Amino acid sequence: MPWPEYRKLEQEIGQESLIGKSDLSSDKVNSRIRELIGFEKRYGIVFLGERQWLEMHLRLPSKAMHYANWVMFHLNVLLERGLLPATDDDLGHCWQGYTENLSSIWRPPELADAWIQVEDIDLVLPGDEAGVDDEALCEAFRILHNLAYYLHNVPHQDSRPVTLDKITVERETGYWFVDVISEYGSGWSVEFFGNEVRHTG
Repeated sequence: MPWPEYRKLEQEIGQESLIGKSDLSSDKVNSRIRELIGFEKRYGIVFLGERQWLEMHLRLPSKAMHYANWVMFHLNVLLERGLLPATDDDLGHCWQGYTENLSSIWRPPELADAWIQVEDIDLVLPGDEAGVDDEALCEAFRILHNLAYYLHNVPHQDSRPVTLDKITVERETGYWFVDVISEYGSGWSVEFFGNEVRHTG
């Protein structure tokens, strides 16, 4: 599906999202799950992790958690050692995780010709000693969920592909960037704001 069409449908399905909402009554949750299933069947679009999160909310009400906590749980499963405290030159105190297991990352064949190739995931998120920033967690999940599109949309700057080195979510909401490295060892960054490429170089 072309990116503009995907974004339009994603915005449409996100209008009634329960992510971040406090009223999670059974009626609302069930209604939203039915709506999400309908979109998945009609358009083949999975909206972030909302349906899985809501289904867990119904199945295990005693263990119900905020969406950011649900994301944290799943990132800790995805990343080999989970998210661990670290120090970054730009972010200072942060949280970082790494994995070479890309089986959970959506990579459709039609987007496989991206200039930036993915061999592993090195993820850096802002936070403090108490934990990862909640907004950054949700942003990270969205980035990984749509990563194939984001990388496919980066303009080719060379005939040879480069490799994804690291994904960093900034403290300022909406900003994130990927570090890439060429086969010759040179590296640079691609900056994003939300869903769009802002700067390459």
